[in-house]
Amino acid sequence: MRTFYARCLARLLLALCLGSPAALSAAQHTNVILIMTDDQGGWDYGFLGNKILNTPNLDKMAAGGARMSRFYVSPVCTPTRANLMTGRYNYRTRAIDTYIGRAMMEPEEVTIAEVLKPAGYRTGIFGKWHLGDSYPMRPQDQGFQEVLVHRGGGIGQPSDPPEGAGKYTDPVLFHNGEKNR
Repeated sequence: MRTFYARCLARLLLALCLGSPAALSAAQHTNVILIMTDDQGGWDYGFLGNKILNTPNLDKMAAGGARMSRFYVSPVCTPTRANLMTGRYNYRTRAIDTYIGRAMMEPEEVTIAEVLKPAGYRTGIFGKWHLGDSYPMRPQDQGFQEVLVHRGGGIGQPSDPPEGAGKYTDPVLFHNGEKNR
């Protein structure tokens, strides 16, 4: 059943990118790029009419791509990320909050990366995972082939190695599981 939801999500995203089910069948690896920002308001983009914030690159991507305009989020990032990765309600994934063990997704969950990879897609995640920092919950354990992330919920938080404490301008990142400075 978990695979069913992830497959539905993958097909929906591909259909949005291609525009029609016929194009989906004929496609040879259309690029799928998901961008999820943290701590950003719903209207904090030029393409949504904000006249104060300048977001030209995102505006260009929005004009030439597909947008999910009815994706509802949770009040914090981890549950929303679990929804997006699996296509399932976050309480079913165990990722329900951002602290004291509630930011770890069940390893048995099937992610969109695990569905796209066998179809010949190369999968990667860059930035924030925040669904588990230890085996078997890391992004590379959940189908991502190329991984460059920071640990936990943010740079300079307790999950960072000691040498990374508070260093937003020189963060400690992990490339495919190895510390990379």
